Amino acid sequence: MYLTHALHRAVRYWGDDILTVDADRAFTSTQSATRVARLAGALRTLGVGDNDRVSIVALNSDRHHEVFFASWWAGAVPSPLNTRWSATEITYALNDSGTKVVFVDEAFAAMVPVLREQVPGLEAIVYVGRGEAPQGTLVHDELIEGAEPIADAHRSGDDLAFILYTGGTTGHAKGVMITHRSFLTGLLSYQMSGAAVRAGGVTMLTGPLFHIGALLGWYSQQLLGGKLVFVPTFSPENAMRTIQEHRVTGCALVPTMIQRICEHPDFASYDLSSLEFIGYGASGTPDSLLELVMKNLPQTQLVHVYGMTEAGCLTMLNGPDHRAGRKLGSVGRATPIVELDVVDPDGNPVPPGTVGQIVTRGGHLMIGYWNKPDETAAAFKDGWFQTGDGGYLDEDGYLWIADRLKDMIITGGENVYSAEVENVLADHPAVASCAVIGIPDPDWGERVHAVLVLRPGHTTSIEEVRAFVKERIASYKAPRSMSIIGEMPMSGVGKILKRELRATIAAD
Repeated sequence: MYLTHALHRAVRYWGDDILTVDADRAFTSTQSATRVARLAGALRTLGVGDNDRVSIVALNSDRHHEVFFASWWAGAVPSPLNTRWSATEITYALNDSGTKVVFVDEAFAAMVPVLREQVPGLEAIVYVGRGEAPQGTLVHDELIEGAEPIADAHRSGDDLAFILYTGGTTGHAKGVMITHRSFLTGLLSYQMSGAAVRAGGVTMLTGPLFHIGALLGWYSQQLLGGKLVFVPTFSPENAMRTIQEHRVTGCALVPTMIQRICEHPDFASYDLSSLEFIGYGASGTPDSLLELVMKNLPQTQLVHVYGMTEAGCLTMLNGPDHRAGRKLGSVGRATPIVELDVVDPDGNPVPPGTVGQIVTRGGHLMIGYWNKPDETAAAFKDGWFQTGDGGYLDEDGYLWIADRLKDMIITGGENVYSAEVENVLADHPAVASCAVIGIPDPDWGERVHAVLVLRPGHTTSIEEVRAFVKERIASYKAPRSMSIIGEMPMSGVGKILKRELRATIAAD
């Protein structure tokens, strides 16, 4: 199935109902489809052809909805980019994907000259923000008003639906290729497990729409029928106000956000009774927080999802599990269409309770990494995708995450690869050697922690290190704390023993 089906379905069944809400803007399904068909026509006039890439670098808005559907309508491939990236990271992804047209909002208006200079393949930059458009950009609404609508491309389910960039262990992000069929397969498995997105519901989109989890929530509500409320940035006050005003039935939040809502001093003054479910993930969640949510929001189901860009939603601890206090701390069971196992280094399944690598296979998987055949080949073994995550299955088939074998840190819902931060720190004039690890943090889930060995006669501070890193990569990747030691613990083959560093810091 081609993903534009959901918009056609909405027009047929709920054409006059409000579909998208973004602050003072609201469009019905019919209005949305008309705008999408015109924007698709505009993309064609700008030189976008079949399978060409269209990117968006913007905070959550109804413009994402229009850009995604218009790209598919025109036969193209949307590639939303991480809004927390630096200009260097964004230009890399645009050049890597060969993006023809990029949409930007006011938060990235200052980046327009850089994009013009450093991304020579761009045919156009389109401004989707509020206020005056930057020089050298086209205006989103003017494009739509001046274009003729075109017919839906109605291409194959095997065509690319998204290129989503995920962090790379070697310093560059990798473009994950997801087809229309694989996205929908993953979405159906997600829904069948008890995601609790329902027909006629109202989904609040707080999670950034460059994340696979947010995209699954967005498209689920679109497909089933209901309302989509776009929230550009999270604050507990704005989230509670939005839930109350629009009678939101579901949303996805990282644990830090949930905690900030439940502990807000004005929590009791908001009517959150419409909220039927909260999906969460991204980092470990203490039982005390889950109990607080179930106490403060007794009508709300909690749904814990484990997944990744390459594979979508792999497991789910659903609402009944939470209510029964069953297997809290696990990430639930494999979703119905997903085949999942835990294996040893030779690829053999391990007994229940034994830690190994989590692997998966099935129609929900990516078809590979864009322009990276070697990394694609390395990611699969005998048809099984190697997640790089360590965990174990218990006797009841519930998955427990033990460690991240790829040494990835999840901080505030964002993935940080230690190797990328280490590559930056290695260029610091005071640093002789370094290691970056994740350590538990009550606010961020994990925080990025740097362990440094300094060159003789040099000094530095956490403030100076953070500033150095933030000049080169996204600010959320910068260490929030650091330790300075005299010598790194090393293995016999010359690798830094990060487990010893973690143990030492934990003991302190």
